Amino acid sequence: MSENEDKTVNRRRLLRRAGTVAAGVAGTAVVGATVAAPAQAAPGDPVIQGATNAAGNSNTALTSNGGGPTLRLENTSTTTTADGTVLVRPALQLTPSGDVLHIDSPGGSIGMDTDGNIQVVAERGGDRYLEYVHTTGNSNQIVPVSPQRVIDTRSAGSRARILNASSTTLDGSGRLRDGQTIHVDLSDFAFFSDALFGNLTVTTAVASGFVQIFPYRSPRPANFSTINYLTNQVISNSFMSGVGYDPDPESPLTDVISVYAARTTHIIIDVVAFVIGVGQVYPYILPFSAGATARGAESPEQRQAKRAAAAKQATPSWK
Repeated sequence: MSENEDKTVNRRRLLRRAGTVAAGVAGTAVVGATVAAPAQAAPGDPVIQGATNAAGNSNTALTSNGGGPTLRLENTSTTTTADGTVLVRPALQLTPSGDVLHIDSPGGSIGMDTDGNIQVVAERGGDRYLEYVHTTGNSNQIVPVSPQRVIDTRSAGSRARILNASSTTLDGSGRLRDGQTIHVDLSDFAFFSDALFGNLTVTTAVASGFVQIFPYRSPRPANFSTINYLTNQVISNSFMSGVGYDPDPESPLTDVISVYAARTTHIIIDVVAFVIGVGQVYPYILPFSAGATARGAESPEQRQAKRAAAAKQATPSWK
């Protein structure tokens, strides 16, 4: 769902009011009202067409039991420029209401952030999700990057992006153990990406098995494999996977994938592109040898501050 300028934003705030409202209230007759003062729009009074209607801190609800739309907006005014271009006036204008539409807003809420991204609060099974409405201005795009090595479990320095590296998940030589899942941090490369394209290589496997790559914090999928391998086989496969995140305010994570191995094997992952909606790919990706603490566009402190700010507003359904 949820920009072509790749805004570094993630979850947002409810649109409370608009500056001008044009609507009719069923069952309320307004006779001879050509100009209406804001006082006529006080709580309990009708909404007057053609006037500024200030309701203070009260909410306005419009309901209908008719078979058609509850509200229809139309502006028939047009302007023709000197070159003959016809300009159509907007029937509806959304005013930016801040950076984040709050997740506690009622399901169906709609808002716009200060960058012009439209957001909605979706509600499914009692859980709420904050999502972006994709338009031509913020639609997903595939952003190629210079091919970069994310992890290579054959060397200790190349395992730095593994978030849960331990003797439980990795054996003495660094191989991903039987039945274990590691979580790989991609935040050196992107901020709130939706998916990535990459290449997976396995080598020095102790037995025939398979590897699965899937979004962090998502259930490990059944009856699926990213690659299948034989004992001691060196084999590669290209893949695409969704990217997960964790908004824990104490230690927020924006871009993480999970990797599971059925049988112990070394894992090598290279990234070639990201799918971006409202996130961004860092314009300067440093070489892999720079290590996991290297940041292409920002310092680690700046990255952490940005993560924390986004996580503070992003309260997902799993909290």
